[in-house]
Amino acid sequence: MRRLSSTALSIALVAMSAGVFMPSAATAAKKEKAAEAVKLSPSKEFVPGAQEVQKLLAANDFAGAKAKLPEIEAKASKPDDQYFLGNFTLNVGIGLKDEALQRSGIEKMLASGVTPAADIGKFELVAGQLALNAKDYAGARDHLAKAAAANYGGASTQVYLAESYFGEATASVTGNQFSPAGKALVQQGLPYLRKAIEAEQAEGKTPDPSWYTRGLKMAALASDPSQGEWFKLALTHVGSPENWRIALRSIQDANHGMTRDESLDLLRLMASSKSLGNAFSYNEYAESAWKAGLPGEVKSVIDSGRSSGEINQSDLGELYRLASDAIAKDKASLPSSEKSAGAAATGRPAASTANAFLSYGDYAKAVALYRLALQKGGVDANEVNTRLGIALARSGDKAGALEAFGKVNGAGVRKQIADMWTVWLNSQAA
Repeated sequence: MRRLSSTALSIALVAMSAGVFMPSAATAAKKEKAAEAVKLSPSKEFVPGAQEVQKLLAANDFAGAKAKLPEIEAKASKPDDQYFLGNFTLNVGIGLKDEALQRSGIEKMLASGVTPAADIGKFELVAGQLALNAKDYAGARDHLAKAAAANYGGASTQVYLAESYFGEATASVTGNQFSPAGKALVQQGLPYLRKAIEAEQAEGKTPDPSWYTRGLKMAALASDPSQGEWFKLALTHVGSPENWRIALRSIQDANHGMTRDESLDLLRLMASSKSLGNAFSYNEYAESAWKAGLPGEVKSVIDSGRSSGEINQSDLGELYRLASDAIAKDKASLPSSEKSAGAAATGRPAASTANAFLSYGDYAKAVALYRLALQKGGVDANEVNTRLGIALARSGDKAGALEAFGKVNGAGVRKQIADMWTVWLNSQAA
């Protein structure tokens, strides 16, 4: 996330406080004009001690100035005094790199009631940032909401609001899971992050890529109802292997009753998005393909993992041997299977034979047989259209693939898988 560094924060605060000072007797006329400019007039009782603090600040004696603050606070009887007191406290905090003092100073200035209207949003935003740094999430939200109400900070204010919820949720993690209360906090924070993205886009700007990844991860960790939309949004803009792995594993986690064929098509997408990543995933993919009777795909995925270095050369050795030994016989059976599929009463033989051709990378024959299966009927149309889309996508026919994926309907996991394939296909074209 975009966060201000301590140095940047100090610079911002100094800029905010520039021009606010305590008049001294030696330059009364000049200071009087400055005071008129900000319409402030400190009380007579407050001025002497305040002048001493100003001198200490000018000499960079921030510890000395801090020691004097309680004395002048006792003399601060007017709102104008409170404003100056807050300004001094702020600058002492900057000098000592004490964020608690910086926040206290800004809050005193705001509470005085005489803060210039043009500065309120700015002050509230920085106070919110400081509260967020201090893990005072409720205090941060209070300030940041006021900054947003003042239309200050744009997308940044929305991001910090989101972080106030995410930070509090993270503080309630047990093990590796959010508590129910933590999940509720994430759910409240995600809309602010979405507003930040939309605000940047509305201004023709490119949102920070980390915002998409942050939303995806928080939605996934909290199993938020909006996670599907966050997956699509984030993967469209930041389709990193890590993000793909998080999204696809989250779909698996949320659908424990996935069939072998559904899991296989999701694992195929993990391979296409380069998000398999480890021996467990390669083993899962190879085992699924083996159980589906696809020895060519078993060998192919193990070869891919070994060549990429993601699995060792000896990993999955027995399964690799079995698959390699079965390939010749399997391929030899395909011409007769293809012929039988054309004469069959239903599309099931055509779909089964198409699966084999898909696994060997013969996409043209796979596409023809999947279409024949749909024409004859008697098949799971959602499954066949998913695999038709995969074959078309891998053959380079984007339009045809999108059409096939678009025909997968319903509210089940098969629809989610097809939608994720669509996102991947569009991101590759982009």
